[in-house]
Amino acid sequence: METVGEAYRRLREALAFSGEAEAEALRILHVTQGIAPGSLPLHRNRPCVKEEEIGRIIQKRKTGMPLAYAVGSKPFYGYEFTVTSDVLIPRYDSECVAQAAIRLAEKNGYETALDLCCGSGALGIALLLESCVKTVCFSDISPAALEIAKENARRLLPEETYARCIFSCGDLLTPVEGIYDLNVCNPPYISPEDYAGLDGQVRDFEPPAALLAQRGGYEFYERLAREAGAYIRPGGALVLEIGDTQAERVQELLKNTGFVSIECGNDVAGRPRFLSAVRP
Repeated sequence: METVGEAYRRLREALAFSGEAEAEALRILHVTQGIAPGSLPLHRNRPCVKEEEIGRIIQKRKTGMPLAYAVGSKPFYGYEFTVTSDVLIPRYDSECVAQAAIRLAEKNGYETALDLCCGSGALGIALLLESCVKTVCFSDISPAALEIAKENARRLLPEETYARCIFSCGDLLTPVEGIYDLNVCNPPYISPEDYAGLDGQVRDFEPPAALLAQRGGYEFYERLAREAGAYIRPGGALVLEIGDTQAERVQELLKNTGFVSIECGNDVAGRPRFLSAVRP
């Protein structure tokens, strides 16, 4: 049996093609051995367990499969989310969207929220764990994605909080009933032209339905601008993730459909990443 230190060296060699071999090796050891990335020196001589699982992860990565799918999980906002190829992988860039929604909820005392195009449920679950929001309706067009959101909610939330969650399957707002204080959404926003040029790890493995939008990438923003207000109480807010070139057009769509106090926020790289708007 190899030691953790030997497994770490083996992983770094096997994953050299990725360009992020050290980070990926540490992530795999965290998932398979329970070792926090900063504590590897304390465990180098420990026997390595789950060697076969490590081998399977390496083989999956060599096919080009994203690391999150290969290990079956991805951290987001300090929590570990189960992910499969049925859901978009939560991005660090999207944590600013969760943060904006959490701040709005805390500032305004919002207690109910709608997580549209919820995928893994990362945004809605972060709201429930980090803000005063008590109830979230998770909605997605994909039944398989909604099952992943349910699994994450069941595992991460207190039992009484999970019991208040609503899961609705259907096209955007179609299955949603009632009105909410807050609507948070990371909709598909990649145009067919841009989709063709995406990195292979994204284009070949992540669900196209969670990425692709017609009308130059604005299909779902146009629908949300027209329809979302009916599901937000007066004084409630809409928070949308956007592509880094889409802020001006989406702001105009929201303004033209009656939203006010429209603000744009940046991600950690300084790129426009979300818009927030209030229903008057």
